[in-house]
Amino acid sequence: MVILIKINKKLSISISLIIVLVAIISILINNLFISNYYLHQKKKSLDEIAIELKNGGLESIEKIENINDLTIAYARLDGSVEEVNEQIIRQFEIKKIKLNKFWVTEETIESLQYKSVNKIFDQGKNKYSFLTKFIIMDEHVVAIGMSIPHLDETINIINQFNIYLMIFSLILIGILVLIFSRRIIKPIEKLRVLSQDIASLNFRTESIKTNDEIEELSKSINSMSISLEKAHSELNLKNENLKTMISDTSHELKTPVALIKVYARGIEDGLDDGSYIETILEQTENMENLIERLLYWAKFQKNILNKCKFDLKDELFSILEKYKLIIEENNIELLLNLDHENNYEIYGDKNSIDIVLNNLITNAIKYTNNKKIKITVLKENNKVKLLISNGADNITKENIEKIWKPFYVIEKSRSKELSGTGLGLPIVKTILENHKFNFDVETKHGNIEFYILFKESY
Repeated sequence: MVILIKINKKLSISISLIIVLVAIISILINNLFISNYYLHQKKKSLDEIAIELKNGGLESIEKIENINDLTIAYARLDGSVEEVNEQIIRQFEIKKIKLNKFWVTEETIESLQYKSVNKIFDQGKNKYSFLTKFIIMDEHVVAIGMSIPHLDETINIINQFNIYLMIFSLILIGILVLIFSRRIIKPIEKLRVLSQDIASLNFRTESIKTNDEIEELSKSINSMSISLEKAHSELNLKNENLKTMISDTSHELKTPVALIKVYARGIEDGLDDGSYIETILEQTENMENLIERLLYWAKFQKNILNKCKFDLKDELFSILEKYKLIIEENNIELLLNLDHENNYEIYGDKNSIDIVLNNLITNAIKYTNNKKIKITVLKENNKVKLLISNGADNITKENIEKIWKPFYVIEKSRSKELSGTGLGLPIVKTILENHKFNFDVETKHGNIEFYILFKESY
């Protein structure tokens, strides 16, 4: 950005120098060449008029004079040089052309036998010259003349005008540079500072109104800043969650490892009462379950889904069949509220949804305190809604806020067949977020209720 400002300053200086240079060159050209160029053009004009006169004859003199704003005089060749001069000067005077200096010499007349002759007669104080073209035509010497003002004074006026124009141009450039700085350089400087702040993780926005591409650029940078701030916050949150998960995982693994170590030393010291091996195997199994759950969770964090359409009702029946014996052994009353004749098609990853259903149903079995579980499936605004609730009159608001965190367990499971690691609901949350399904948990009348809104199509 600083480079751009420097470039604009250099550009304005360069333009100023160019204007000065052009003005100087113009003055030099005016002084050196404009007089000769003007005279050349007038001689060229007289050449054309001479041809026209020869074609029209002496009778066309008056017509040619009126059209071309010049004066033509002539004299017979059979007289003396003095007579030729006298006749031509008299005709010029009749036509109100008063010449202080004008003459035709014998040398001129001799030259006219072969070619036309151009001569310039300076009229002195009258400040003009009389350009004359001599030709021979019908035994007459014809003088075609036009007045040419002295150009020195005119050129000086033009040069003076060029100087004024140069000064005006320099002032105008200065004003334009100031305007350019205010409209372009200042907004760009603001964008430069904004970019530096964003690079320093100071995510903010800048309001710039220029009604051009710079304003569009500022909007893009503002949008980028907002997106980066959101991404940075999410990344920080994930890092915090990762730290928490590592800490919790270490804590969860520490207990079984310590127990295995203690009982292994007991076996080594001959203190085994026959239960040490069983305890070691049980703790090893707990560690294996925990590691398996962590691998599951890591897999679902990658957001790899194979989506298809399937009937939620069929999957629900299949999973409930697996837990039928456990439900009966624990004397749990299962209330299933859905239309058996209806189809509840949803769009998602079938294996992942199976894990969600398994976790929610096992949770309900493990933690119900009134031996009742209610499962409801219904259609709602082109979506399929699933509600799973169970008795939990000891659930607090603090419990609800922590329920999705890894390794968080509200209370010890009431079912020995279903051991918990505290990773079930975090896995459920990850799967549902990857599917972009709406879900939540709340307490109602001493029950805890999970609900999910499944999409019917992609």
